[in-house]
Amino acid sequence: MQNYQAISAIPTNAINAEQAYQAYFGEVMQRYNNGYTQFSPTYRMKETLISMAMFGAGNQYVEKDESLEKLFLNFKKILSEILPPSIGFQDISVRIPDVVLVTHSGEFMIDAASGGLMSLIDLGWQIFLYSHNKDDFTVLLDEPENHLHPSMQRSLLSRLSTAFPRAQFIVATHSPFMVSSVKDSIVHALRYESADGAVETGEFITSRVSSVELDLDTRAATANEILRDVLGVPVTLPQWAEEDLRRITNQLDIRSITSEGLVDLRKDLSEAGLSEYYPEALKMAAER
Repeated sequence: MQNYQAISAIPTNAINAEQAYQAYFGEVMQRYNNGYTQFSPTYRMKETLISMAMFGAGNQYVEKDESLEKLFLNFKKILSEILPPSIGFQDISVRIPDVVLVTHSGEFMIDAASGGLMSLIDLGWQIFLYSHNKDDFTVLLDEPENHLHPSMQRSLLSRLSTAFPRAQFIVATHSPFMVSSVKDSIVHALRYESADGAVETGEFITSRVSSVELDLDTRAATANEILRDVLGVPVTLPQWAEEDLRRITNQLDIRSITSEGLVDLRKDLSEAGLSEYYPEALKMAAER
């Protein structure tokens, strides 16, 4: 496993939520600023989880710390709420020097988690630690869809809202699955605006950008409709296919179309491997 680090030492002083957040966030910022320490953010997470598990539950020789035990159990609950059901998360198991995730499909070290799964664990860990003992707080997320399978993108925000009901989430995204994922939300689309105030949805070079609030009907649209109407992607097919589609439809005059012309259109689309885009071809021809 790349970047794997075994926990070599466990602090004798128990690590609380604030200390854990500062240690984890410090490692993140070191990498953001091109700095270096010998430890990774994941190492700090494992170090804290082992400390919470050992000093929290205690044993016949170590006094129990109920506050740490509660933190450990609460984070397990957070993971059960934010990880997708397909993972089948069951438990966190500390097996020195590692932290193991126990799932319905098997067990694996937290270091072996996929990029998408690890991004969810990291996100849940940071929010969990930061929100400790806070009544209300705000979370800013910039393109949280990165590294996530579309099925995870579709459910991430609703799962985060369930796991952290006191949080207000402000999210910047280019994912149509994110745009429509939460019913009780306010969504704004940023669009270019021309000098006369007309909103442009396509590629439009200008210095002015306007914010348009979407209504519920728009947010409930399909992913393809959101890509087209909200994110400004005119068609959801590859660019080379779009160019072929335009080349074919440019030969069609919608005002003088005949049944033979429609047959020829279907034939041309079929030969280009675009037969399923017949409705789009007609619409494209009508809008010329």
